Amino acid sequence: MSKAVQEQVEQLFEAVKDLQSFEEIKPHCEAFNEFINTKTSYTTSSLGTVLSRAGFYKKFKSLPLEQGKNADSVPKHDAQGNVTGYELKHYALLLCGLDKSHWEERNKSTRVSDRLDNGQELQPDEYLEVTGKLLESIDPHEVAVGLIAATGRRPHEILARAKFAPVDGQSYQVMFTGQGKKRGDKPVFPIATLYPASYVIERLTWLRKEPSTKSLLAEVANENPTDLAAQNRAIDSRRNGSLNRVVRGYFGDKGDATPILNFRHGEEQDNCKALRAAYLALATERDCTGAIGSKMLHAARLAGHFVKDAPTDRDLQNLVTTLGYADYYTTKPVGFPDAPEKEKLLQIRAISADFEYLKELQAEWELPNQQSVVSRLIEHHKNRVDVAKLLQESQRLVAQLEAQVKQLQETNNQLEQANNQLETTNQQLQQEKAAIEASTPQQPQTVTLNVTELDSWLETKIIEVVNKVTQGQAMPSAGVAIAPTAKITPAKVTPVKEEIDWQAKSDSEVWASKAPGAAVEKIRRSFQAICLYNDTVATGDSHRLAITNQALRDLSGCNGLLVRDWIEAHKDEVISHNAKFGMENKKDPSNPASYANKGKDTNKILLLVNEEFLSGEGFKAGRN
Repeated sequence: MSKAVQEQVEQLFEAVKDLQSFEEIKPHCEAFNEFINTKTSYTTSSLGTVLSRAGFYKKFKSLPLEQGKNADSVPKHDAQGNVTGYELKHYALLLCGLDKSHWEERNKSTRVSDRLDNGQELQPDEYLEVTGKLLESIDPHEVAVGLIAATGRRPHEILARAKFAPVDGQSYQVMFTGQGKKRGDKPVFPIATLYPASYVIERLTWLRKEPSTKSLLAEVANENPTDLAAQNRAIDSRRNGSLNRVVRGYFGDKGDATPILNFRHGEEQDNCKALRAAYLALATERDCTGAIGSKMLHAARLAGHFVKDAPTDRDLQNLVTTLGYADYYTTKPVGFPDAPEKEKLLQIRAISADFEYLKELQAEWELPNQQSVVSRLIEHHKNRVDVAKLLQESQRLVAQLEAQVKQLQETNNQLEQANNQLETTNQQLQQEKAAIEASTPQQPQTVTLNVTELDSWLETKIIEVVNKVTQGQAMPSAGVAIAPTAKITPAKVTPVKEEIDWQAKSDSEVWASKAPGAAVEKIRRSFQAICLYNDTVATGDSHRLAITNQALRDLSGCNGLLVRDWIEAHKDEVISHNAKFGMENKKDPSNPASYANKGKDTNKILLLVNEEFLSGEGFKAGRN
């Protein structure tokens, strides 16, 4: 909305700058006021700041003023309301913006004094640890927030104006130029850095070379080629939202019971101004000893509220501005953290065509250098190797199953041959029986048969025939003159796959197995372990672990693809558990993946879950 206000200010200025009568100027001012009153929702406490940022007061003060033509004389008052003189003001300033009563109301604010009466304590180690993680990131928004936290500079200073130079003999100081809000002055003064100066300079250089930063600076310079203040406002307008989201994600958001950076009085969440205030408290506590006054003077110099080596008593009035950032304090010592150790870089050779392709990939992936491109290519190769291993294992299992099917087919063929032989034998027996009956005289005879012996003999002969057929022997010629047996058809043999109840197995048995069913059971037990931990052991939101692919993969030791399929099959359970503790993906509730584990010591939490609920088998096995 501030951009729309700035456009209205420009239109008003262009419309009235050459007008020389109250009657001509008034309609334009009324149209401007109608826009402010109906199209915006600014309060009395914020409208003056918005108009100032849009250049409203500066523009009309720059015009030549003539009493009764484009300006009128108005009294000036002291703090007691006494008239101390008169000044000419353009009619636009008299008709638009805040009137005298509004300014008086605005100046009655007690926000700063309320904050000073409700100071918030800092934990230096936690603040520095988060700042270090942000500085080490490859995300430009996170690096920018890390630099703000480590140097106390404003967002547009870090993104565009600030220049840091090393100071001889001082490892945690830089000479700073590029101070904002100085109206043409270009002060140069030393400031403290909460991380080594060389590391801070290196990360600032990386941020300025990052493609999205370069694109932003080019855009705002093209829009306002000669107005640095307008460029700074445009940079803050386009980046404050994304930078504040990073601040809230790492230092504390609305609803956090234990934020890393306690919320300032009157605020519901952290922002870049909170980082500036925290920096002043930590840097002053670390580097300045002595009286309260000397600490205030030191903090004012760090903030750039005045930069003289020997300020006069009148200059000390600027300490009132510094008081607005003096609501943080710490009772613990502030250390000097080291920069992360760098891995040694080696040179590699590449033909010109390959090198050009690396540069194309760097531009396409928006990476800062060729080293990052090589790292990503290696990561892609490792992922493909993992997939290739899975494919190879799948092919081995397929070949094994095909061999089993072939063996079963051969057995089935043998049984069919045996069945055919039995049918042939049965036909021969039928023919022999018919021949015996034809040659026997048709007269009453008494025949005594031992039925038991006949059944036993017939069973023996059938077994003998089947064994000879299945062993590949030829059938003997039949010459048995007895009644034929019934046709016997052997049943086809179907292999029975043994089903394993993995849920009944112990943790050690499950994690020792490579079977597919064991993998599913590992994921299920890991999910249940995290749920139990969050429900019974975790003492706060910062100690709880969201159910994500990465968390289940680390705890179970299973492949991410298997974990993904399991989560998809149990999506409702996963989303329900995450939502119970406010760890769901609010942008896409259907996707259980969450940003909630960002900034947490997940390895420590997983190790605790493993030891408490998985008998020490899960996370340990996943890491081996």
